[in-house]
Parts: sequence; C-alpha cells; structure tokens
Amino acid sequence: MRAIILALSIGALAACDGAATSTDGDLAGGPGGAEAGGYTLEIRASDAEQRFLVFGPDGRATGASAAEGASALLDAERVRTLAGQAPPQGEAPLEVLSLRVPGFNLSIGGAEENADGANGAVAINIGADGQNIQIRADEGGPGDADDRAYVRITGADEAAVRRFIADADEISPSVQAQMLAELGIAEQ
Repeated sequence: MRAIILALSIGALAACDGAATSTDGDLAGGPGGAEAGGYTLEIRASDAEQRFLVFGPDGRATGASAAEGASALLDAERVRTLAGQAPPQGEAPLEVLSLRVPGFNLSIGGAEENADGANGAVAINIGADGQNIQIRADEGGPGDADDRAYVRITGADEAAVRRFIADADEISPSVQAQMLAELGIAEQ
C-alpha cells in the first residue's frame, strides 16, 4: 500500500506542477467540490480500488474507478455522492512541521507506527496564491485491506486536468477519453 500511496501522491503533484485552494485545510469547495478558480482533482485509493475524480468550475464532473486491472467510468450521480463524502480516513494526525510565509503554506502531520508497525498516518497540505494540494494517507492496521490514501488538488487548469487523467495508468485509454469528453475538454 505504501507504494500505491507514494505513486499516487507523486503522480498527482507532478500532474499539477504548481497548479493547485484553501490553505486552511478546508475540504469544502464550490459546487461538486470545484473551487471558483479552476478544476478540483481527487484521488481516493485503497488497496482494492482507486477512484479518480475531476470537478470543473462550470459544474461538470467526471470520475473513474480502477480495480484488479480493470477500469470503468463512474456515473455522474456516483461522482457527486463521492464529492460530498469526507476523505476516507480518521482524524488528521498532529502537525509535525509547519512553514507559513506570505503566499505559501506547508503543513505536515504524522502519527508514528504503533509498536508492531501495523499502522501510521500522514497529512500534507501545500498551498499558495489560491491553490492547494492535500495528501492524506492512513495505514489502518495489520495488512493492507484498511489502508487508504486521499489526494485533493484545487485550482488546476485544463492542461493539468489532461495530465492528471493521462497519468492515471490504472485507467484505460478509452475511459480516459470518456472522462475528457464528459468535461468538454478536447484531447490535444
């Protein structure tokens, strides 16, 4: 699971390279989770399934689910239901590192693994000038079945959305094309 969390987090950060709102950790957004300044991108992952969600500033939304080597487009109602759900994890870990300067906020929290190394948690918030990236991961206990990861990027532009969808290797090219079509973003 650690590999999944790391890969999703790095992929999400790379897809947005600086495109990312709310430096106060607020997970609420505009309609469907989208911030007024751009697109909102989300990854909700567990050991069994990954969900990739995109919410547009115009109210459009799309998503895909990937599990066991197969992917499928999520219907609009399911995407909106997921948008209304809190991140799939428990309490945010205590803040370990914080750096706040004008125009930039970095906050990292973590909980050490317990004595047998069965669980741990991390929360990272990075924000600047109306953009934000939030990463939360939780190793729930022994085994991978209850491990979860959540990545949310707000304020992304169309190019970042295209990269986000294209970099989701778990999603088939046909499902990626359907996601772009639902958002009204032509492939380039």
